[in-house]
Amino acid sequence: MPSVGEQLKSAREAQGKSLDDIGSELKIRADHVAALEAGDFDKFDAPIFVRGFIRSYCRILKLDTNALVVQLNQELGGTETLSADPALPGKRGCVDGLTLFLSRLNWSIWLPLIVLVSIAAIVLLVVNAKQAQREELQRGDWIDKLPRAQYTPVQTNLLNLELPLPPVPVKPPSTNAPTSN
Repeated sequence: MPSVGEQLKSAREAQGKSLDDIGSELKIRADHVAALEAGDFDKFDAPIFVRGFIRSYCRILKLDTNALVVQLNQELGGTETLSADPALPGKRGCVDGLTLFLSRLNWSIWLPLIVLVSIAAIVLLVVNAKQAQREELQRGDWIDKLPRAQYTPVQTNLLNLELPLPPVPVKPPSTNAPTSN
């Protein structure tokens, strides 16, 4: 059975397309297209790039993508650099390890679970705080913890306080009074 690269090359040549034509459609250099056709997958950094280029190449040539990707996965297992997951460069620190762990979680399951546990923890904390407050009120020792109240009157200078006197009403003479004649 011909390799993935050989199948792509024969389909490309049958359609009369050049390496540059495919390269411009895939938006990669022609030597990378030639590497895909030759099966030289070590030119690429990660298997995801190879799979993506092969899928796009199959769509351009109107080939069965699924069958070629299955065969490609078998071929990638034979290459030393692309058979395993790409490791992080150098030593992995705590943040890198945590990021890698979090990226592999199924968040459709874990996120609702985390929210549910968080809500339950908050409810439990509020109930415990209210219970402790109720018990303290029932014991009555909270009165001893209050600061001692002390009344200090406000000093005002009442001697210099001048209040305005209300106007004295003037009583006009009554006009309805009987006259003495």
